[in-house]
Amino acid sequence: MLNKKSKWEFDYNLQIGVDEYKGIIVSSSLTQNPTDVFELIPQIEQIKETFGALAPNTQISADNGYSTNENIDYLVENHLDGYISTRKLSRKLKKINKKDKPFGKDKFIFDHEKNTYICPMGQILENQKSYKNNSRIAYWTNNCKTCPKHQECCGKRYNRIITDYGNPNKIKMLRKMETDWAQEIYKKRSKTAEWPFGNIKQNLKVTEFNTTGLKRTQTEAKLLAISHNLKRIYNETIQNELIHQNNKQNT
Repeated sequence: MLNKKSKWEFDYNLQIGVDEYKGIIVSSSLTQNPTDVFELIPQIEQIKETFGALAPNTQISADNGYSTNENIDYLVENHLDGYISTRKLSRKLKKINKKDKPFGKDKFIFDHEKNTYICPMGQILENQKSYKNNSRIAYWTNNCKTCPKHQECCGKRYNRIITDYGNPNKIKMLRKMETDWAQEIYKKRSKTAEWPFGNIKQNLKVTEFNTTGLKRTQTEAKLLAISHNLKRIYNETIQNELIHQNNKQNT
């Protein structure tokens, strides 16, 4: 597989879907695609094949690697409540943001009710122009020319233009992920999805596959997922028994 350094390695891309409630792996697959863009839909379809149709508004969280028009449209069409990170949010959560810019786009707050942006100086940027199929929406105000921070914000331009790109569903996802409540839901993903990987690597001491070839390695990956789930079920069973015994003693 071609890695991030454009070098070929004997690698596989392990994908898992995890239940946030108990940390159970509910889907898994192995691919040789170096990116995740094509893997979200197969994971959800695998979950549906195992458990049946998902309830409307089931929450689905995924990182920025899955942020494509196709994936977001799929969530909308299947009435799933998606929380797919933006690049800006991912950098923020990983604390690797670039040098802070007082008039960067992330400093402009979007008002969902009025469909406008608010600049750091309090000016309202109206929706001035929508391009074909609303795939690009531009916001600006003519008040920039009298702003005391005009040079710092606009440079040599007459005014500052904030542009949202993507299909309508992707733009809605972008705006959604700028809200505090959506970010709080998305933050659960790091503990939910990374927990099984940590358990497999640290506790089960598995850092590489013992087999080769996609089919055999796929089987090995499934066995690792089963091992993780058995441990989770065992721990939950023991915990429930202890709670039951304590409640019995207290009554």
